[in-house]
Amino acid sequence: MEFVGWMYDLAREQSPSEQFLEEVLSRSRRAGYNAVGLYMEHRFAYSSAPWAAGPGCLTPEVVRRLTERFCPQGLRVIPFLNTLGHMEGFIRAEGGQWLAEGRSSGSQQTCPSRPECAEFARGLIADVLDAFDDEWVHLGGDETRQLGQCERCAARVEQIGKAGLYAEYFAPLCRWVLGRGRRPCLWGDMLIQYPDALDALPRETVIFDWHYDTRPADTTRMFREHGFDVVCCPSVHTYDAGWCFLDTSRQNIDAHAEDARRLDALGVCVTTWEYSLFTQYLSTLPVIYSAGRRLAGGEDWKAALAAEGGKDYAQAAEILGNHIPAAARFLQPGTWRQLRDRLVIRQNPFYLWQDWRAEACGPAGDEILRLCDEARAPLPAGSPLLPPIELHGVAVQWVRLVERAYGHYADGDLAACASELEGGHALFDRLRPGLEQAARAGGSTADPVRLELLADKLKRVCRRIQALPTGTAHRPAFETLIHDAYVPGDQAAWRAGCELA
Repeated sequence: MEFVGWMYDLAREQSPSEQFLEEVLSRSRRAGYNAVGLYMEHRFAYSSAPWAAGPGCLTPEVVRRLTERFCPQGLRVIPFLNTLGHMEGFIRAEGGQWLAEGRSSGSQQTCPSRPECAEFARGLIADVLDAFDDEWVHLGGDETRQLGQCERCAARVEQIGKAGLYAEYFAPLCRWVLGRGRRPCLWGDMLIQYPDALDALPRETVIFDWHYDTRPADTTRMFREHGFDVVCCPSVHTYDAGWCFLDTSRQNIDAHAEDARRLDALGVCVTTWEYSLFTQYLSTLPVIYSAGRRLAGGEDWKAALAAEGGKDYAQAAEILGNHIPAAARFLQPGTWRQLRDRLVIRQNPFYLWQDWRAEACGPAGDEILRLCDEARAPLPAGSPLLPPIELHGVAVQWVRLVERAYGHYADGDLAACASELEGGHALFDRLRPGLEQAARAGGSTADPVRLELLADKLKRVCRRIQALPTGTAHRPAFETLIHDAYVPGDQAAWRAGCELA
């Protein structure tokens, strides 16, 4: 394959040092990669948007030094932006609100119909082209789910459809990039959804065809038949897992490599996403490097992982990435990171107890704790796999602690319930060293704060229990008491009870 690359997601709370990036790029080159994409969104110091440059973001000076060092060694450093969808980091910073297409509870996009938004995107691209030397610049374009939301865009969609609106925005942008001597790249998902937009795009555009649960053959063939060069894009499955679905990732990467070769695609880009919310790059970099060895040299997966992480890491990774997810339905592939969602992302750790109590308090929980001990045993102190192992063990023990507290609550012993819950602070503290280690290595600085929010939620629930009146048979249901919308005195629990049916 001509192109063997992977994509480093800086946009999700990452702030790696120049030294750390140098190590990552060196290891990537030795593993067989000939390209690394830096996916930046708002995590780059754009001179055209200084109000968006958060602490620790990537700077043009660092990029130039990395490029000067690694390009002569045969490693491309490619800028990955987003210029329509996934612009929330700009829009939710003071000074960027004007860009929004409209309200959104998830990711946010800019308005494709306002010329000033397209001009803003060109400013970002110009800033990046000034720092990066690579021929390619990735313009993003994925998951633009708000197409047609504002009145102006809705009117355009009425006239030309969503495919027309998408093409009306990106075709001129791609031609503008070509006019500056570079080659534009786009994600393929919206072009699959709106294939009529392909006719408007310049054929020099490179389509990054991503499929994380299926093969890319049909869509890669379609893009190739339309005259486009294609890069097939699998993923390391951390974004949807408690740690990483190891075999799922390997199968996804192998399928993309096979289809890329068969359909004369340029190659493969292994994507990696969302290393925050209690996951970290440190723990999966050997998996990423092992994928490079597999793609570039056809090396056996397990041998490649042992070569990159060491024998003990490889042994523990198999347990953490395959055996632990298989031990509980709640953790299996396809469940979309339920452990982290209920424990961390919703910012109420009691939701994990509510949704996982049957499994975690039974044989499945016993097996997970046993597997955690087995995975932990061979690892040295400071191993990057210890934090995700600890996360799984703490999660089971937290659910069991809350179950014991609930037993006291159901029996009417409120003091024993609150006392039991207080032990949760010690459990949460076991996660702190790993989160702080990741932050020091350029990972999420928000995750240690998220841990404090979990502790605060625990304190609030304990105070609610202690404030309940004594001498009466009535108590709110425990599920009501732990809910974010709990209001003392609201016996019908109009908000807190709406999810309990």
